[in-house]
Amino acid sequence: MNLMDASITNRLIAAVLALELLAGFALILAVATHERHSQNLTFDANLRSGANMLLGAVQEDEDDNVRLDLHDQPIPRNSIYRVTDENGRIIGASGSLPAFSFHASTIQHIDATGKSFRFYTAVGHRGLGEALRNQITVVYGLPDGHVWHEVLEATRFFAISTAGLLGLTALLIITLTRRVMEPIRALAASADQINTREWRFSPPTAAKRFVELRPLALTIEKTIARLHRSFEQQRRFTSDAAHELKTDVAIVKSSLQLLEMKERSIPEYQRGISLALDDLNRLERTIQKMLTLARLEQTPSTTSDTCRIDEVLRSVVEQSKTLADLSGLRISTSSLHHAEVPLNPQDAALLCSNVIMNALQHSPQHGYVNVSSIVAEQRVTISVSDSGNGVDEEEAELLFQPFYRSDPSRNRNTGGTGLGLAISKAICERAGGTIVISNNEVCGAIVVITLPVSATTT
Repeated sequence: MNLMDASITNRLIAAVLALELLAGFALILAVATHERHSQNLTFDANLRSGANMLLGAVQEDEDDNVRLDLHDQPIPRNSIYRVTDENGRIIGASGSLPAFSFHASTIQHIDATGKSFRFYTAVGHRGLGEALRNQITVVYGLPDGHVWHEVLEATRFFAISTAGLLGLTALLIITLTRRVMEPIRALAASADQINTREWRFSPPTAAKRFVELRPLALTIEKTIARLHRSFEQQRRFTSDAAHELKTDVAIVKSSLQLLEMKERSIPEYQRGISLALDDLNRLERTIQKMLTLARLEQTPSTTSDTCRIDEVLRSVVEQSKTLADLSGLRISTSSLHHAEVPLNPQDAALLCSNVIMNALQHSPQHGYVNVSSIVAEQRVTISVSDSGNGVDEEEAELLFQPFYRSDPSRNRNTGGTGLGLAISKAICERAGGTIVISNNEVCGAIVVITLPVSATTT
């Protein structure tokens, strides 16, 4: 299996089983250590008990003679012992005691007769009166091989039990993990049903029930909704663009067909050709704006591009005064603050020109257009207000869609392309800003543009 085919489920199961196996080994080791310690404690207790029993079996008579009386004393056959008095005389012994240094009240591990033994040395006194005392030394040993046997048996039993539990746990983990991962597969299956004709996405109930999956399900739902809106915008843009271009081409074609229908005078031909050129120029402007909108939406912005937005506003307003005078309008500026924004001068000029021209086109004769800006909290807010009829609140968002016109007229004099505000919105969003249009408090409409500021001077 290569990396592309890696399974999260299998990796999760393998990780849990590996941790359980490691924990099982650690637990077996702990049990073995504890069992060995417990067996050694029991063995040492029996060893001390046997030595003390031999010490208690030493009897002393009136003649100060001591002897070892083992009558009815359960001495193991494989034990090794030696009992001596204070003079070193052996009172009793069993087995071959190896030569080593004996230490009273101490357990020592010694090899004897080819086996591992543990010895304990007990010292006591015997006497009939306070003046008669005999020091008795007992060295007692037992083979400790069965201790390790008991430890191994206990460890083996626990290891077999642990292995069985691990196997059962592995089956449960595999079953439960696959069941827990089922909502993810159901979520993926639901998302897989999305296509260009069916955009409805309903996350499975199980996916919403889990806290860990709920954010993923909601994110997918929101992402698909955004993709749906984007797809619809692109489809609507394609349809509107085709209709727009078809209309302009039809107008040019009809103008030329009229000229061809019959012989005309030179002035009539000149007038017809002039009208056709005007229509071709309008078609060229539409195509140019479409290309500009595509560039703004598809090409990432260059953060190094900046410009003085206040200077751009003054320049555009100055250039628009001729058109305003011809239309009997008054255009003015107020409090244009120094501000640099992350836009190149061409896009900034296009943004300001589109908004100001839109305000001039929708202002009545003898009306006015005012342009102002203010800088606060590292953002510049540009306001363009007019004295027209305002906007329908329901149309406020639609005005920024490509080819949308509040004025449905398509004649040569008043019908625009419907791309100006769409281009303005694309420029603002590309720079990290916003643009909204609403009704002014007094009359007319007001367009508010908010852009981030690279550097400000008020």
